[in-house]
Amino acid sequence: MTSKAVEADPALPRRAFIAAALSAVVAGGAVALAIIGQTTIARTESFRFSRGTSLANGEEERLRGVLASALPDDRKHVVIVGHTGTTGDADANLELSEKRAQVAAQIARAMGLPDDRLTVTGIGGSAPLPQDDGESDRAHQSRMARVDVTVQVRR
Repeated sequence: MTSKAVEADPALPRRAFIAAALSAVVAGGAVALAIIGQTTIARTESFRFSRGTSLANGEEERLRGVLASALPDDRKHVVIVGHTGTTGDADANLELSEKRAQVAAQIARAMGLPDDRLTVTGIGGSAPLPQDDGESDRAHQSRMARVDVTVQVRR
C-alpha cells in the first residue's frame, strides 16, 4: 500500500499574501498621506452585493450619492476595494472581488470621475469582517460580499 503526500498549492498562500499586501498598501498609503498632510480621509462606505457582481437593492443609488460628492472637487480621490467571503477557492474569490470593484468603478466613470482620481483593486477574502454575536456563518459570509469606497481629499 502506497500513500501519496498531498501537496499544497504554493500559489494559494502567495496569492492570499499579495491580496493582503495590496489591502495594506491601499489603507497604509491613505494613512501615510493623511499623516504627512497630503490627503484627508473624508469617509469610507461599504456597499453590499446580493450575489456575484450584482449590487444589493438600493446600493447603486447610495453609491451614486457618495460618488457624486467627489465629482465637483478635483482634490477628491476615490479608492474602491472589492471584497468576498472567505470560503471557496481563493483565486475565484480574488477574481470576483476585482469584478465587484470594477462594477463600482464603471459607475464612477459613467458619472464622469476620471481615472486619475480613481484607485480600484480587489482583495478577495483577505480582509474579513468580524462575525457578529449570534450571526450565522452564512449571514457572515454574505455580509462580506461588498466594496468599500473611500473618498479622500488631497491637498
